[in-house]
Amino acid sequence: MPFDNPASGRARRQPWFGKAAQGQAVQGAPARAHPKVNGSAQQKHAQWLARAADAERSGDAIEAETCRQHAEHWFRVTHGRNDP
Repeated sequence: MPFDNPASGRARRQPWFGKAAQGQAVQGAPARAHPKVNGSAQQKHAQWLARAADAERSGDAIEAETCRQHAEHWFRVTHGRNDP
């Protein structure tokens, strides 16, 4: 017997990283969930750039960079590029 697995024959529980896990955030920490952005790819690109500018003005460099990365994604979608 190479490995004695006590869970053999039954399903293993996998961690679930869905919405329920998000509720376990540290108290007092701001929520970083992005609301859904609607519109065409060009509009989404512009909206993410606007969010990046807002985050930069408020002093949140990490949020600004995250928004710029989202904007870059929508720029590539607009121009038909699939490369990362």
